[in-house]
Order: sequence, then C-alpha cells, then structure tokens
Amino acid sequence: MEIKGLLDDFPTTKTVDYLNAASIGLVPNPVIKRSTEIETELAKGGTLALDEEKETLIYDGLREEGAKLFSCDAEDIAIFNSTTEALNCFAWSLDLKDGKVISTGVEFPSVTYPWLRIARKENVKVKLITAENWRIPIDVVLNEIDENTRVVVLSHAEYLTGQKFDNDDIKKIAKRIHEIGGLLVVDGIQAAGYLPINVRELDVDIYIAGSYKWLLSPFGTAIAYVAKKLCDKLEPALVGWRSTEDMWNFNAQELSYASTSRKFEYSSSAYSVKLGLAESIKYLRNIGIKNIHDHNKKLVDILAEELISIENVDIVTPEDRCSILTFGLKDKDSKIVAKELRNLKRPIEFSLRLGLLRIAPHIYNTEADILHFVENLREIL
Repeated sequence: MEIKGLLDDFPTTKTVDYLNAASIGLVPNPVIKRSTEIETELAKGGTLALDEEKETLIYDGLREEGAKLFSCDAEDIAIFNSTTEALNCFAWSLDLKDGKVISTGVEFPSVTYPWLRIARKENVKVKLITAENWRIPIDVVLNEIDENTRVVVLSHAEYLTGQKFDNDDIKKIAKRIHEIGGLLVVDGIQAAGYLPINVRELDVDIYIAGSYKWLLSPFGTAIAYVAKKLCDKLEPALVGWRSTEDMWNFNAQELSYASTSRKFEYSSSAYSVKLGLAESIKYLRNIGIKNIHDHNKKLVDILAEELISIENVDIVTPEDRCSILTFGLKDKDSKIVAKELRNLKRPIEFSLRLGLLRIAPHIYNTEADILHFVENLREIL
C-alpha cells in the first residue's frame, strides 16, 4: 500500500502527528465532500433534495457496503446512530431473566452498562471478568460460560489495552455459548476498518461497529450484523415507522415488522453521515482491509520495539494486540508528559486513559510519525 498517495486526503497530518484513531479517526477529503454535499442540499431544498426513493437508497447503500465490510448479506445489516444505541436496543430486546451475562472489567462502559441496567430491573447476573496483567485470558471466558449464561458480550479489540481477540478465540467462545443456547455479541468499534471481518466464519450473533474511529467517517451512525436465526425470533425493544416491512405505508393501526434486520431501525436520523460511512467503507476497501491491517501492525510493532528500550515505560498492551498500544510511565506524571508532547512544534495527538498513554496509528500515519513520537518521548523522559 502506497501511503504517500493518501496523505493529501488528510491535511491535518501535515502539521500534527495524529496518533489517535482509537478516539476519533481523521476523515478523508472524499468522505467529507460526500457527507457535506447532501447536508447542504437537504438544508436548502428539503424534500427537493431527499424524496422517499433517495432516502431508501441512502440506507440501502450503507447496508450494501456494511455487508461487504462484514462479509454477510445486506439484509443482515441494521443501521443505528451509534454503537451504544445498538447495544441498548439489542440488550433490551433479549429475554435475560434468571440468566447470566458475561463481559469483562476492561470494556468501554457502553459495552457493560446496558446489561448492568437490566440487572437492576430483572433477575440477571452480570459477571465482569477481571483482567490478569491487563489481559483477559480466553480460557477464563470459556470456563465462566455455564448453563445459565444467556449472553457473552465483549469487544473484538479492547479500547484501553489494545488486546485483540483473534478469530480462533471468538470462534471458541461462539461454539461454547451456542452449545448452551446463548448468544455472542461483539462490539467491533475498535476493529472494523483495519481488521478483516467475516461475521459468519466467526459465528457471532451480533456484531456492531461505529463510524467515527477506524472507519474514518463522521459521527452519528453505526452498522450492526444480526444473524438471521436471531433476527427471526427477536422483537425489537424500540420501534418506529422504519421498523415495518413497508415503512411508507404509514399504517398506525397495525405493527408488523420487517422480515430482515431492518426491523431494528426505528427513526429518522442524519442522512449525511449514512452516506459518509458508505463512502468511507468504499475508500477503505479500495485500499484493502488486509493492506491496512498489515500497515498498522508494522507501525505498532515498531512502536513496541522502540518503547521497550525506554527505561521509564511500562507497556500494558499484551502481545495479542491490535492497532492500539498503551503504556504507563514509571515515576512520571503522565499528564505533564502529555502536555509537553502536545506542545511540540509538530504536536503529537494521542489519548490519556486512566493515566496511561494510548497510541493508535492508522493509514494516514507513517514510520516517521512513530519515530517522531518516540524520539520526543525519550527526550522528555
């Protein structure tokens, strides 16, 4: 993959060493153009710019691109406003009474909060597996699954530590939970966009990804794969005019759901970001998701190798990592160090999480970006 040809699409990288895709990814110029065009047209023209046919095509276009990203059928894709919304919609649609939900203690709060909220209302036990040296052992997850387990919900790649559950691990969890009739829900917001994903091979029941991180799209939308067998039997917790088979029928006297995953879509929302996400998926697929994965892995491997040689650095990201590398500083105030890094002539942008520095390079980064960060960190320390 020739990165130099892409950098003009990300003008911020000319002045900032941006290493923060795990928080917010930079949006390439073609995606910005696609998103803002429809927003302007809609604001000026109303239904002159967005009739029923065009509205349908916007959603269907994103469904088709989402299906290519996840290696499934377009009818398996439901569109939401965020991963948090999707997780809540699915969580409240499930019958969890007298059962157990398994997740981990190092998840982003939105992954665990829906289930913890349900547990306040129903007789549901939520088991959050404790990390061992910041890592969640796959064997612990498998051993925790018992006959009472209704759902295992976890991140494909952990937001804080960068631990990645590889395909074999996810398949093992899916096999075990399906043997007792439970479900596997995966949050892929820190994976989709650089990890090749085949939801059917992984045998997951629900897989969700948001727009604004590694998928390099504006805020405001998410896509979810819902396995056909699950879609058929679930009744959506939230419903609206979009939930029906013929949403343009406007029959307020009868509620009949769409026969596909579209049944989980219920309201009008920002159309521009739907177009933007479809465009960004095309952009990423044109580069090649495998190519992006290899590029990002190379950068993170270089970063890890350099950081190991710095005495005051304590890497918490395990070796089974994704495009995120997180580390702490021994005997140093991470906030002060972060401030110095952000105030350089060519500032470095990254995340501070729980006192740890999290670095997340993506396709718009180069080896020079990694070395710029490491050299300045070494000098400051």
